[in-house]
Amino acid sequence: MSKKSSILLFAISAFNLIYNSSLPLHPDEAYYWAWSKHLQLSYFDHPPMIAYLIKLATFVSSSESAIRLVAVVCMTIAAWVVYQLAKRLFDEQVADIALLILLFMPATQAGYLIVTPDAPLILFWSLTLYCAYRAVWEGENRWYYLAGICGGCTLLSKYTGILLFAGLGLFLLASKYRTVLRRKEIYFTMLMALVIFTPVILWNAQHDWVSFRFQLMHGMGGAKVFKLKYLADFVGGQALTMNPVFLFALLYYAIRHFRANLRDEKTAFLFWPFLITFAFFLYGGLFKKSEANWAVPAYISGAILLAYWIRKCNHRWVYYAGINLTILMVALVKYPEVFPHLPKKLVMKQQFMGYKEIFRQAGRYTENPDTVILSDSYQHASEAWYYLPGRPEVHILTPTRISMYDFWLGDLAKRPLKDAVFFGSDENAMALHRFYAHVDLIDSLRYKNRYVEREIRVYRCANLPALFMNSMNNAQKAADYADMHNPR
Repeated sequence: MSKKSSILLFAISAFNLIYNSSLPLHPDEAYYWAWSKHLQLSYFDHPPMIAYLIKLATFVSSSESAIRLVAVVCMTIAAWVVYQLAKRLFDEQVADIALLILLFMPATQAGYLIVTPDAPLILFWSLTLYCAYRAVWEGENRWYYLAGICGGCTLLSKYTGILLFAGLGLFLLASKYRTVLRRKEIYFTMLMALVIFTPVILWNAQHDWVSFRFQLMHGMGGAKVFKLKYLADFVGGQALTMNPVFLFALLYYAIRHFRANLRDEKTAFLFWPFLITFAFFLYGGLFKKSEANWAVPAYISGAILLAYWIRKCNHRWVYYAGINLTILMVALVKYPEVFPHLPKKLVMKQQFMGYKEIFRQAGRYTENPDTVILSDSYQHASEAWYYLPGRPEVHILTPTRISMYDFWLGDLAKRPLKDAVFFGSDENAMALHRFYAHVDLIDSLRYKNRYVEREIRVYRCANLPALFMNSMNNAQKAADYADMHNPR
């Protein structure tokens, strides 16, 4: 790696390590931390890699910095791998540009900031691409096997990983390297990836395939009715994710030089994974709302492809303009205080604020170790679990979108239950009358600053009826697919 690129990568990694230590956990981060307290073969929302990595990172400390170390390490290694792949495919100049594009994509900056399954997905997707390139071009067996291991870890990170296999498979079928398909090593590679993914299959088999069905319906299910609004949402989301300058430049080069991208073996190696992943989510985005982060893996090979065409066409203004725009976008996200007239709805940082202060206050209601802690959503339950003094486990009994908390209800059924404290809304507290004879409001905890106002109501619950122990069937609720609402 060139000296300038090394300094840039180190500086961005160090900056994010320092910044992350000052920011409370986002509800999703707290949720994945809760997963690490219940290690399983897989989880309802996603495969288990994020839980395993958080568990490893928090072996010594469970601080916010330790949890987010997963994100920083994953993104830094992925950036280094992308640089090395670009250098092997083309040259150091293209590698330098590719690193700049990748590091200054808003999605990458968000990946450094918040711990989600996308962090290990991006890491192992990059590693799989790198190992697959070396396997195909150099033909050494070890690179096939390493590609299989990394590919399995990609699937173990997020189901989206299957699109990388589809892209690489189409590349092999459409190129002169189709002879690789006659080598036994390629099938050992796929077998190794499948074996590594087996825990997710086993978990789903034990739970009525609920995670597979959920993800299929969440991404591609429902009636196929085209709506222009959904398409606009998808394009706008991708522009914010990759950066408008980078995205539209990449699409321009992809379309303008479509045949050249497929004709040259090296650009085709990058183009097929980008095309399949982007097109898959574009198709889904024609008929229903899609999340902006879903298509992010497409831009791993897309960043190198964009760097190649910028250098070839001598369009350096593209990455200059893109970098400056991302710096402004990141400043808006990380330092909204600098912009006094910024509308509240544009302050992304507000999603992190308030929970820490509220649940630290709430500690006075959870001092009794026999008290059961309840909440009304995976967001509130996870933040409470992390920030309440002593970090007592939190449970959910009230109706809400299905989450791993439904699968953990069995732990509650094993305990002798007496009183409980509930943190949530008044409406959800009323649902507790199904389980408790007395549900009494005892406090209202508030947090307010210039960007956000939060209020969590506190209820004392007593006299749990015996019939609750027989009505708590988490497997039934988990299998009730119709109750799923709007997961991430």
